[in-house]
Amino acid sequence: MKSILVLVVVFLMAFSASAQIEKGTILGGASSAFGFSNTAPKTGTSSSFVNLNLKAGYFFMENLVGGLNLNYNHFSSGSSSASGTLVGVFARYYYVGKIFGGLGVNAVSTSPGSTGTQVPLEVGYAAFIAKNIAVEPSLNFTMGSNSNVFGLNLGFSLYFNRP
Repeated sequence: MKSILVLVVVFLMAFSASAQIEKGTILGGASSAFGFSNTAPKTGTSSSFVNLNLKAGYFFMENLVGGLNLNYNHFSSGSSSASGTLVGVFARYYYVGKIFGGLGVNAVSTSPGSTGTQVPLEVGYAAFIAKNIAVEPSLNFTMGSNSNVFGLNLGFSLYFNRP
């Protein structure tokens, strides 16, 4: 019971803090997703998915960051596979330094040979576990040339030059 009370107090303190993210702060972040499934156990066919997303940005004004995205993903199933790269720009606004909303534009290239664009939207929460380190769960909706995707993401970000 005592540990639950301590956990609730820590959560309330973290949520109620309203520190701003100052102009000049540099954002560096990464998120990843891995998946594996054995879809046909009798035949041994399986599939896997790997995704790595890197993000870097600069706070041009208090609570507003703009930057670049770089993403790589690979999917394989049986004897077939596909991979893709994504390069784009993004902007995020942080409400009271913790709750953020973001928008971006990405160019996508996949193998075998197709290209397209995506417009990702995100809403999330920067849970600071230290002054310059945050775990960032977010809800994402990506509108693409070929499909729309809704998802939940868990990222990790470093905030450099943050006083």
